[in-house]
Amino acid sequence: MPTAKVQPDGVQDVAAKEHPIQSQISKAIASNAQLLAKAELYFTAFLSMSDMISDIVMVVRYYRNNEMSYAVASVICIGLNLMLQSLAVFNTKPLDKQMKEQAIVWTLVKPGVDAYRVATKSQTQEGDAVDARAEMTGIRAAEMVRLRA
Repeated sequence: MPTAKVQPDGVQDVAAKEHPIQSQISKAIASNAQLLAKAELYFTAFLSMSDMISDIVMVVRYYRNNEMSYAVASVICIGLNLMLQSLAVFNTKPLDKQMKEQAIVWTLVKPGVDAYRVATKSQTQEGDAVDARAEMTGIRAAEMVRLRA
């Protein structure tokens, strides 16, 4: 175990002992980084839910303007996205938990729930195929493919 060097004037080597202010700054930076990461997750979820709502608004607008091909294409994309999310949460959970997960998907709040689970580091529960972060990443990747189609 290395010992601190004593300088001629009796001051210890700074490298041997961390300064209290440096420790406080490091902790503040770390807590801000976690806060920013959580904010990013919630903002991403907000954008995802807003995107779904804007898609629904556009379907209504296409329908009112008799642009049926665009309306049908948008409905198909939204439906495929929701079915993919529904399949992603379909697993071996008990029926009551399964119904809760399906309700989260079909009420369009899945991105927000996923962000909350990742931000709070929710533990994988019995019957979950993957952890919350992997599930959120997969669903968002599929959504990006939907946006490109």
